[in-house]
Formats: sequence, structure tokens, C-alpha cells
Amino acid sequence: MRRLMLFAAVVCALGATATLTYAAGRRLATVPAKHATVAPQRATLVVPDVRHEAFVFAKGALQDGGFAWRVTGSVHGFPANTVVDQSPAPGTKLIDTGAPLVTVELARNAKYKQTGEAEDVSPYAPTRLRYASAE
Repeated sequence: MRRLMLFAAVVCALGATATLTYAAGRRLATVPAKHATVAPQRATLVVPDVRHEAFVFAKGALQDGGFAWRVTGSVHGFPANTVVDQSPAPGTKLIDTGAPLVTVELARNAKYKQTGEAEDVSPYAPTRLRYASAE
């Protein structure tokens, strides 16, 4: 009797496994759409306001927000320098193209030495700007 029950349990387990394997191996058929499809909308990013921030915090906020950045002007990207201008303007809505570029202009912070190497570009390549209002 025990052997019969064990045999039945093994047969049931093998049947369940075979069914799952068969189902996993099948491709699902897609049904063609009857109506025109709309392209998926890409995410929108809002440019943060990094003016008056220490550069070290500004670049962190831009990278966390999904942006690439570049320093413009005569003052280089040392951590303590301060952002005096940026482009695009804060609050601008952009289509997420990967890493839209935000440029920042810095002012030297005379309270701190400019030591080490300046970081004037983000660690990854920027992507093109696409304004959300143009979509």
C-alpha cells in the first residue's frame, strides 16, 4: 500500500513538472491590434535649481536627477566653488534621453584652496536635450 501511494505521488509530481515544462516552452501568441497604437511616452525630467550651491552638492543633485553636467566659464569644478548660473533654467521640463546635459557656471570660493584635480565634465557622456514642450 505504501509503495502504491509513493508510486502515485511520483507520477503526479512528474506529470506536474512535465506540464510546467511544456507551458514554459510555448510561445504566447500575440493578437494584432485593431487600432493604431500610440508610441510609449518617455519620462519627463525637471531640471533642479542648483544655483548658489557648492559644486560638490550641485553635481550630486544633477547626477541623482539623471542629468549629465559640464562646467563652463573660467572657474573650474573644484568642490567648494559655487554655482552662479545654469542652463537650462531650473524647472525646465526635458524628455529623458538618457543623460540630458546641464551646464553650470561657477564662482571661486576664496575661503578654500583649489587643490586636486578639477572636475569639469560628468563621468558619463551627455545625451541631447529634448524639451518636453516640443513633444
